[in-house]
Amino acid sequence: MSTKTVITFVLVMLGVLIGVGGLLWQFGQADTKAIADIAGEMRHKKGEGEIVVTEFSDFQCPACQAAHEPLKQIMGKYEGKVSLVYRQFPLTSIHKNAQLAAQAAEAAGIQGKFWEYGDVLFAKQQEWAGLADPRETFMSYAQTLELEVDKFGVDMDSQATKDAIANDVVAATRYRINGTPTFYVNGIKLELAQLEVKVAELTK
Repeated sequence: MSTKTVITFVLVMLGVLIGVGGLLWQFGQADTKAIADIAGEMRHKKGEGEIVVTEFSDFQCPACQAAHEPLKQIMGKYEGKVSLVYRQFPLTSIHKNAQLAAQAAEAAGIQGKFWEYGDVLFAKQQEWAGLADPRETFMSYAQTLELEVDKFGVDMDSQATKDAIANDVVAATRYRINGTPTFYVNGIKLELAQLEVKVAELTK
């Protein structure tokens, strides 16, 4: 092989590597968003830490239910260092009661019990997920949490509640989120298994 051929081969390979590197860099950048964008107005925020975990979730999603307790454990372990922002992303094409569950949680949030109501929805997911109409069941959960039930019912069906959920769905669509749960830590998209590693890294 001549020197010219070797040089040409090296240059071609270098170009390929640079191209691949550029694509990988772009891919990595696509998975990183500004915290203010991905977390939105932080309508549902728990904790006061500077590290912001944003979750796009669906109350009828079994994977979201499975992630719920591990996520709570991470939040407890790093209490004071981490904030959790919940954003609604009901996958209505496959979860027929997800939208109404999201509306119920929003209604509970108006009375200051979004997180408590969300805990109940995940804990009792199998109870309501298959119901033809879970409305009465959701009302009973509100009563158990000592919410003002009449107000809860009105808020659950209000346009303001539906609009708040729609805003989260629009954000999820904008960022090409196509499944739940989807997590971001300070705007960096991560799987649940990577989440604590990243949080631990940021707290050092």
